Amino acid sequence: MKFKQMMNKMSVGFLSAALLATSITGTLANVSAMSVDDLPESRFEVDPTVPSWQNDTETPAQLTWYVNFDWYAQPGWGVDTVTAKIKEDMNIEVEFISGNDENLNTMLAGGDLPDLMTFDKNLSVASEADKFALPLNVLSDKYDPYFMAEAAKPETLQWYTQEDGNIYGYPSFSTTEKDYEDGNIFGDQVFIVRQDIYEAIGSPDMTTPEGFLQALRDAKAHMPQSDDGADLVAFGSTAVDIANGGDGAWGGILQDFLNIPPTVDGQVNDRDSDEDYIAWLETLRQAYSEGFITDDQFSDNDNTMKEKLGQGRYFAYLHTNTKGLNEFMSDNNARNPEQMYIAVDGPQNANGDKPTFSGGNIGGWTNTFITTSTEEPQKAMELLTYLASEYGTMVATFGVEGETYNLVDGQVEYSEETEALRNSDIARFDKEVGLGSYWFVLDDNYAIQMGQKPATSIRQMVEWAADKVAPRFETEDMNPTTGSEGRNLTQLNIARVQALAAYIQAPSAEEGRQIWEDFLASRENYGYSQILEYQNAKIAENLEKLSGE
Repeated sequence: MKFKQMMNKMSVGFLSAALLATSITGTLANVSAMSVDDLPESRFEVDPTVPSWQNDTETPAQLTWYVNFDWYAQPGWGVDTVTAKIKEDMNIEVEFISGNDENLNTMLAGGDLPDLMTFDKNLSVASEADKFALPLNVLSDKYDPYFMAEAAKPETLQWYTQEDGNIYGYPSFSTTEKDYEDGNIFGDQVFIVRQDIYEAIGSPDMTTPEGFLQALRDAKAHMPQSDDGADLVAFGSTAVDIANGGDGAWGGILQDFLNIPPTVDGQVNDRDSDEDYIAWLETLRQAYSEGFITDDQFSDNDNTMKEKLGQGRYFAYLHTNTKGLNEFMSDNNARNPEQMYIAVDGPQNANGDKPTFSGGNIGGWTNTFITTSTEEPQKAMELLTYLASEYGTMVATFGVEGETYNLVDGQVEYSEETEALRNSDIARFDKEVGLGSYWFVLDDNYAIQMGQKPATSIRQMVEWAADKVAPRFETEDMNPTTGSEGRNLTQLNIARVQALAAYIQAPSAEEGRQIWEDFLASRENYGYSQILEYQNAKIAENLEKLSGE
């Protein structure tokens, strides 16, 4: 599984979630159910200080694990370094099956489920986990108390504890307050420039509208064309999806760069009405009018735009998902190492405040469940504990000590062979080594603490964002995905991106401003008050959950 593909897919659209929510209703009654009362006894006396897999190596097991992303690919259990080590440690075989929402719907309707399932936590079926999943807290108590006592994060367990007192799913990429306090966070937003051009025009300050526009003018004058003869594009940003309401970097990412808070006093802050934001929309409009933003920005998909980055065709680029740039930056650096991209300070508000980004959320991305269909609840629980633990995180992230890495002063250093392959042939790296391919419940922040670093092609970019991250747990999952509010929000997002595109393409500042003001005034046509009511209620619920009350 290519890491860049995972990072490119780390959100499922509201439409997909809504479709699954409506189509799956009523199908869960057919799920074959093992109740907690039917669970077999543990094969040995469990110990909360020792992971149970260490005492269960004599019993082999075959598990099936469904991953609800059809781009997920695994070369076969035991083929890569990571799964070979897990197989050796646990005496276990695992078959991975990938699919999509339609496959998941069919599977749940049929009722015969795999042992483990992983899918986006925002799918509405996750809220019905008690109908198809065994409580992890019960499985832990019976088979592997090390999971609750040591492997899982206490704050994450608290977040996922349901009203019945049970925990059904455990997340990937869950970041807690402690992780922020310890500094074990990577930022994933960036403003990059082609270093050779940037330095040739005097390394200008691009944090103000005036400085930004002048730098684009100077860059275009300095180098009208890229190496392949194509016109140099002075400025680009994460692709927009106008048809489906995807705002690329024009919305929340730009607002984060401008340090506009998403909430004020526990209520949604109307960031779209902020004057700093509107001033920068006008800056983008001016950039477009001078030819520095091309029409491809409105039609290219994200992969196409990043391929152009890999050819050095952009001077400046505003982006979210820095990790997803790895392969393209590697391609660019191999093509011409004199034309590498670097992160510099980008758009700022009128006060010159530095950006504030989210470095990760406590709810994470996906949830993994042990289903009621499993015939190996003990081994399934042991595997989940293995991967969530510090030991399992080291194996899945770094491989085997002395083979793929060594510890130097308590920090991981990849072997020369591993580092070279990681930065030169990601496809072969995924197939043969598998580091980063088994992310389902790993403690990614512990991996950072132990020395996990981004690939060299994007390392400077990620380090640039390191001191600009802060938690926003109160806003997690605050957007409705189902019901009338969910449908209205989908339509509102589409109208919003259409208005953004129209503003940027407007022939004058006055017309652009009017387009945006008309959009702001029209939001009530999409049930904006009801959406805000839902969001503010969710924020209040999250704050209560965070307080532990």
